[in-house]
Amino acid sequence: MAGHLELVETPDGGFRILVLDGSDALMGLSKRFSSLDEAVEGVAAMREVAGTGLLRTGSAERYAVLMLQEPVIDPALAAQDIQTKPKVVGHDN
Repeated sequence: MAGHLELVETPDGGFRILVLDGSDALMGLSKRFSSLDEAVEGVAAMREVAGTGLLRTGSAERYAVLMLQEPVIDPALAAQDIQTKPKVVGHDN
């Protein structure tokens, strides 16, 4: 099951990295980056972690703390049954 990363512009002018599986189902969503350069660096970091990082288990408390620090779901992405093609930076849609 091949997947891909998509670098998308958010409604507020920031950027996020989407991790999608082979059928375009959302598997992961990065934090919000304030510039395109930051987001490109985030892609490189995400690739490094995905390729070499160890898998660790975490607690529900850790998840809750992370969600308080940086809510990862943009309102535009929150509606799961709405399938839209995001604007991909650097490509014509």
